[in-house]
Amino acid sequence: MYKKGIILFVLHSHLPFIYHPEYNESLEERWLFEAVKNSYIPLLLALEESKDFNISITFSFSGTLLAMLTNDFFKERIYKDLKKTIELGEKELERTKHSIFYKPAKFIYDNYLKVFNRFNELNGDILKGFKDLAYQNKIEIITSNLTHCISPFYMFEESNIKLLEYQIYKAVDNFIRYFGFEPKGMWLPECAYYQELDKLLVKYKIEYTFLEYHGILFSRSKVKYGTFIPYLTKGGLVVFGRDRESSKQVWSAKEGYPGDFFYREFYRDIGFDLDFDYIKNYIHESGTRVDTGYKYYRITGADVELSKKEVYDPDLALKKSLEHASNFIFNRERQCEYWQDKLKLNVPLAITAMYDTELFGHWWYEGPYFIKNIIKLINENPNYLVSLSTPSKYLSMLKESNFNLDIIEPNSSSWGWKGYYEYWLNGSVDYMYRHININSQELIDLIKNDSNNNELLSCALYEILQAQCSDWPFIVFTGQVSPYGHYRFKQHISNLISILNTIKNNQYNPNYFNNINSHPYKFFNINVNEFKQVILKN
Repeated sequence: MYKKGIILFVLHSHLPFIYHPEYNESLEERWLFEAVKNSYIPLLLALEESKDFNISITFSFSGTLLAMLTNDFFKERIYKDLKKTIELGEKELERTKHSIFYKPAKFIYDNYLKVFNRFNELNGDILKGFKDLAYQNKIEIITSNLTHCISPFYMFEESNIKLLEYQIYKAVDNFIRYFGFEPKGMWLPECAYYQELDKLLVKYKIEYTFLEYHGILFSRSKVKYGTFIPYLTKGGLVVFGRDRESSKQVWSAKEGYPGDFFYREFYRDIGFDLDFDYIKNYIHESGTRVDTGYKYYRITGADVELSKKEVYDPDLALKKSLEHASNFIFNRERQCEYWQDKLKLNVPLAITAMYDTELFGHWWYEGPYFIKNIIKLINENPNYLVSLSTPSKYLSMLKESNFNLDIIEPNSSSWGWKGYYEYWLNGSVDYMYRHININSQELIDLIKNDSNNNELLSCALYEILQAQCSDWPFIVFTGQVSPYGHYRFKQHISNLISILNTIKNNQYNPNYFNNINSHPYKFFNINVNEFKQVILKN
């Protein structure tokens, strides 16, 4: 007997490619370190501890993140960061042993110790843990395009279309190289969709993807089931729509669970609170204060100043995570009861709950416990009206039930601010696309006509694909690290122009080419001959 609803948890894992071998450590590398020790491994541990249950959660990994997590350069730096985190925790246990901060310090240290031990057990290969769960059919793993570009921006000029196709082809190819199986789904970066994109995905055996809810609801075709049933595009791609209610309960800064007053406060860290001489070996080597992960205060209240926060109590926070997991399930049950009564279907509704992986653990420290509690509660309570599944399992169930998907024409959309593309296309970053378009055409022309500079052209392919990364305009527009966003985009375009000038005019740039033997294009398995054979001949 089918349940009234199926919860499809989909967690998108992505970081831009941050590679700075010229430094002992870079501030931006910390994005990776923090995601690994606060989100990826804690979530992996939560799933491994739940492996006797039906887990059925879907994880996507972007091409840039996959490149970092599988490379020894990054594994070594992650290890050093984890080791330093453990050393600081040991100092903190001694410093706080007679204070009210000992309890949160011990809780955080114990969690980091589990993370450090699991990292070592995996020999730094974090993805192996997820891969093993996938082979046990516990989770589903899918891909995203290679450098996380906004796909609709590159669907109008022939040169850009070819590069977008390579983004998709290479993401799938690298995914298969590592995981050993073909991805059935692809997370579109920022859920950005435009008509005709479905044909490109289906061409590379992608069966399904995810859209923001209005991409479905504003379809050019009649939509009968809202976002509670997936649909089929004319190109043969299955599209799931994000469920608005389940998203709001977790994402909303004001109404969502992560803002509960008993949860750990993200913005107060000992890296900023303690004396410099004590903390200097655990912040950036330049002396710049950064988050260490040791945070001993709770949110306390919506408008409470950081200096007036109350001490974090892990026991109360974990109790809250259980209450919120139960409440989340309760709300999904009521949601399914209501809509099943309205729609009168003979199959379970799909509640597609989509989030960034980094929300769980990094931004919301108790997030992995929330996920673990949901898995435990649903598995131990057979009377619940909802269960967990993955997109592939859900589609198989629909097929077995002889339920035919309606064909629609989804609307152009994204899950960004206001639902479209303003984060990535605005006055502060519009110059980027002019440079991308001009140099893309020039690069494609060279690739078609030059057969003597394959390594240089492979490097050039890398540079243009990295210039297309959605993170550079995003961080410029949000204003948090705008200089770095401008710097990275200009760096990739400048490198590309150096390569093009070298090939056309023999204008050799030693600053770029002296390091070509360790060029990061190799991390992505980029090969211009492959581009010629697979993309240009199609």
